[in-house]
Amino acid sequence: MVDSTKLPKAKNSFEDIRKKNQIYVDHTDLIYEFAYLDGPNFLSRPRRFGKSLLISTLESLFSHGTEYFKGLKLEKLWNEREKGRTYKVIHIDFSSLSFEDKNELNNQIIYVLADRAKHDGVNFPDDYKERSAGLNLKTLVDAAPSEYVLLIDEYDYPLTHSLGNKELFESYRQYLQGFFGAIKAVTGDMRFIFITGVGRFAKTSVFSQMNNLRDLGLERKFAPLLGYTDDDMHQYFDEYVENAANTLNISKEECYSQIKAHYDGYRFHVDNEITLHNPWSVLNFLSAPENGFKNFWYETGGAYPTLISKYIRNIQKTPLESLLKTKCGPQTINQFYDYFDVTPLSILYQTGYLTIRTEANDLGGQSLFLVPPNLEVHSSLVQLYYRDVRKDSLDDDTFYDFSSALRSNFKNSDYKALIKVFSAALNTFGYDDNEAFNSEHYCRDIIYFTLSLSGISAQREVISAKGRADLVVELTDKRYVFEFKLADTKSSEDKLLEEAVEQTKDKRYGEILPIKELIRIAVVVNSNEKAVTEWKIVDMGL
Repeated sequence: MVDSTKLPKAKNSFEDIRKKNQIYVDHTDLIYEFAYLDGPNFLSRPRRFGKSLLISTLESLFSHGTEYFKGLKLEKLWNEREKGRTYKVIHIDFSSLSFEDKNELNNQIIYVLADRAKHDGVNFPDDYKERSAGLNLKTLVDAAPSEYVLLIDEYDYPLTHSLGNKELFESYRQYLQGFFGAIKAVTGDMRFIFITGVGRFAKTSVFSQMNNLRDLGLERKFAPLLGYTDDDMHQYFDEYVENAANTLNISKEECYSQIKAHYDGYRFHVDNEITLHNPWSVLNFLSAPENGFKNFWYETGGAYPTLISKYIRNIQKTPLESLLKTKCGPQTINQFYDYFDVTPLSILYQTGYLTIRTEANDLGGQSLFLVPPNLEVHSSLVQLYYRDVRKDSLDDDTFYDFSSALRSNFKNSDYKALIKVFSAALNTFGYDDNEAFNSEHYCRDIIYFTLSLSGISAQREVISAKGRADLVVELTDKRYVFEFKLADTKSSEDKLLEEAVEQTKDKRYGEILPIKELIRIAVVVNSNEKAVTEWKIVDMGL
């Protein structure tokens, strides 16, 4: 029986994790490398990726040295260089402040600085509450040059939460521009400055005066800083994965495979082949594996993703198929942006809905593509598309109904009910799409997207020895292969069904590794009725 209390929770600080002897995935060797870089440092990562824990780790390191770093990679390196020296840390977490306009934001930051000044015995002038936060910061830093460290978490929180009010947004932007300008003015007198956020703003905007800002997210060696690698999963969580496998009655290898499919796949630099698991999703799954491989990205991510919702509406003429795999260049990946002047692909990449993949091209080189990193994000993106891009938008109740039905039908091997859901999906998701019933591949894709939004592992055009299967669904213990045909008339349905059956047999679809119980089903969709009108189980077995 594993001890689930050893798994850290979302709000646990670094010191809390260490005091409770909880699991801490050690990437502190990378922290040591950037802790001595000149100028302010910046890192953007998607939500739920451990940015706040990184800030907490830095705060402990500079405040207490290696007191809580016993046995970690950084301990010896830091002790040899710092010789026990500690620093005064100013920690501003924009997401934890309470404000409704820029004046209240300024006051909240001043309170943070005043608390730090009181702790350090620094006398602020009597009128400090009427002064700007930037001026008070200078007063604090001037009192002890080279002794202060500034850590700013979620710098873009005021901006992402005012997108519906352009006037308020602009006032926050101007305020932050001035505040970061004040930070630049004291950079030379500070030991270290580190800033995190979800997205990168254009240097002509919020960071216009911080021309010395170093974006660690653009550097290959820092790509694995946050998130869990495959090696991390085996080193730190192996017994928890084994426990999950036992709970779900699957092999440990299959459990690792399912975790990877659902929660891995993030890649933050084009030249770094290492992919990363989302820590939030992994920890949620391992703490309660009996609930299965849920979509923690969407279900437990807090408020509705208003930032993405706003921008996804800008792609009204972009087919979902294109959004899920789009060719791009390095500029799309690395550019800074303004929220009111940004390409949807750029913001979807920076917020974690898309990640980098490379594929060989016809010229003998590599092409870059943006794709969803894994099943849970794929599912979330499909949901947002059907909610915000379709002319006939769908709601959570509809998504839940389809997801619940599909999972139940696959679990109970209720194929009649499963086909009924397929027909419902064709009617529901193809309703306002004029192209939906013009080709069998388009009909197949509607089923594929429906499976995707349910978090079910499905792939199109899966290669076997003698051909490509239309649609393959991978469950923990079973593999389903679906071959689709589109009928224009009722009289052609029987012939097309037999063609699908024979094609499935002749091409030996689904006979691939790993070996699983194989169920192959031929499906005929009638374009006039917009539903599955004929289907047949080809065979069942190993």
